[in-house]
Amino acid sequence: MGTCFDCRHFVNDPRQLELSIPGLNTLSSAYASVRGESGLCSRLDLFLAPGGDCPNFEREGEAPLAD
Repeated sequence: MGTCFDCRHFVNDPRQLELSIPGLNTLSSAYASVRGESGLCSRLDLFLAPGGDCPNFEREGEAPLAD
C-alpha cells in the first residue's frame, strides 16, 4: 500500500486544484502554504491530507481497479 502521493487519484497540483474546486481562489489560493500537502482525491471526491491506507489506492501506471 502506498500514500496518496503515489496514487493515481490524488490531485496535489495547485493549478489543477483551483480548476477542480470552483471558488477556491476567491477564499485563498491552492498555492498557499497553509494547504501543506493536502489535495483532492478524485475517486472519493474528498479534499484531504495524504496518509493512511485506502482501499481505493491505485499506484500511478497500474491498471484501474474494477468497481
